[in-house]
Amino acid sequence: MMGFWKRLRFYLFGVSIGVVLVLIFFGPRSMQCSYFPNSRALEEAKIYPMSFSESAQKTIDAEGIDSIFLKNEIFKKSTVTNLGTDEVRETPCRTYRAQYREKKKYDLVYQICKKQTLVMELKKVE
Repeated sequence: MMGFWKRLRFYLFGVSIGVVLVLIFFGPRSMQCSYFPNSRALEEAKIYPMSFSESAQKTIDAEGIDSIFLKNEIFKKSTVTNLGTDEVRETPCRTYRAQYREKKKYDLVYQICKKQTLVMELKKVE
């Protein structure tokens, strides 16, 4: 009969081979879990192609905002203010209102429509 330590070694050896094979076949993955409604609304907006309204584009140009700052700061650290309202349940486009209050302050209104994000309004708040 096999002892406990010998069985544990066989188990750990098998698990380590399995982990190595999974990493070889599937590669390293970056996993992100967004279970809170605020995070889900912002993450979903980031994964789709973005387009901007005329007023939002004027603010982007005037403030010198680039796409990296927009996705990594504004769409990551904002707070969605209208969760639970009828705006976020509309079809075909759900409208979200968010506030960014870090180094600079911005108010953001965006819509998610059929695999596309439309930034309707981006205003700098004093």
